[in-house]
Amino acid sequence: MFSKADLKPCGGGRGGRAGCGKPVRWTKTEAGSLLGVNPAPDPNGNTAVWRDVTGVLRSRRVTPEHPLAPWERLMMPHVATCKPAARKPPPPPPPQPPRARPAAGATFYAVLGVDRDVDQAGLKTAYRRLARQLHPDVNPGDEAAAERFKAVTEAYAILSDPAKRRIYNLTGRAPRPGR
Repeated sequence: MFSKADLKPCGGGRGGRAGCGKPVRWTKTEAGSLLGVNPAPDPNGNTAVWRDVTGVLRSRRVTPEHPLAPWERLMMPHVATCKPAARKPPPPPPPQPPRARPAAGATFYAVLGVDRDVDQAGLKTAYRRLARQLHPDVNPGDEAAAERFKAVTEAYAILSDPAKRRIYNLTGRAPRPGR
C-alpha cells in the first residue's frame, strides 16, 4: 500500500516555520489540503490513510460514526510529533570600514578650506582643487595624502547634499549612514 517514494522531508508548513526534516507521507484530506502523517502506522493515531484508485494518498479523521475501514491504515498526523530543528542564529553583519574623520577640532569646512556660507559652486571648486592634489593616483604610496583625500571626499559628500549639510550645521556631526 505504501512505498518509499511516498516519503518526503518535513518542511514545516505555512507561516515560514522550519520543519524537523524527518520523512513524512503527504496525504490529501477530504477538504483538499495537504496533511503530513508519520511514515509508520500508529495505533494511537487518529487519521485514516489509504491510496485511492488514481494512486493519491488520501486521509480523513477517524470518528465513531466513521470507523477505520479494512483498506485504511491508522496513522498519526506529523504535526502532533514534529519538533523543528533549532534555527541557527543569523551571521553577524560584516564590520564597517572605519570612516575617515577630520583632524580633532577641524570641521568639514576647514578640511575643504572654505567658509561656512560657501555656495555649491564654491564647494565644488574647492573639492576638485584638493582632489587633484591629494588623489592616490597622483600621490602613489603617500598614506597621509590618501587619508586626507578620504577626509576631503567625506566632507564634500556631506556638504554637497543639502539635507546632510543642514543636519551637519545643526549638530556639528556627520549624519548617520543611511540618512
